[in-house]
Amino acid sequence: MKPNAKHDDISLSALARCAREAGVTVPEAALPGLAEYLQLLCRWNKAMNLVGAHHWRDAMQRLVADSFHLATFLDDLPLPEDPLCWDLGSGAGLPAIPLRMAWQRGTCWLVEAREKRALFLSTVLARVPLPGTHVFRGRVEHFFPKQARKADCITSRAFMPWPQLLELVAPHLADDGIVVILAREEPPAAGDIDGWELVGSFAYTADNVHRWFWALRRRAEG
Repeated sequence: MKPNAKHDDISLSALARCAREAGVTVPEAALPGLAEYLQLLCRWNKAMNLVGAHHWRDAMQRLVADSFHLATFLDDLPLPEDPLCWDLGSGAGLPAIPLRMAWQRGTCWLVEAREKRALFLSTVLARVPLPGTHVFRGRVEHFFPKQARKADCITSRAFMPWPQLLELVAPHLADDGIVVILAREEPPAAGDIDGWELVGSFAYTADNVHRWFWALRRRAEG
């Protein structure tokens, strides 16, 4: 599909321009799927209040752009070529669904306990198939025991306060596995998180709000 085509009422050229205004470049091949996702998000949002943004432009600039920044950030982290990734508390699919449009390494599980939101995620993936991307409907406490191996990368956006998140996921993280936290505060100073070390961070501004990604890894003993 060409960049000036339309996907429902979202012009792909307008979507590409909106992304550039948000400071990110969306791969041309990802534009139709991203338009489909935004269309579904706005449609379902009317009934479910998935996100605060009610127009696709607002959703793109305030929420979705984060995922494309995250794709660049993940490429700079020491992850295996074929990582196992978990996105906990996926909600409306942010950051994981747009992320997987640009960053498709390995396998990614979107974990969501709320039935209607999990149904939304499954609907999106049925309409916009993304390689190695799956939905688990249920609580993380039920998800963890079903996994054959530990995660190489765990992402979380407002799932729970980050200190509790680190405590929750530590037993389920592979050796040298990384937790990426999306935050609106600077990462703690080196040595301030007991048992963890900061291996990368990225700061940017979206919708006049300063945002950060932190990448944390368990500190080696001894």
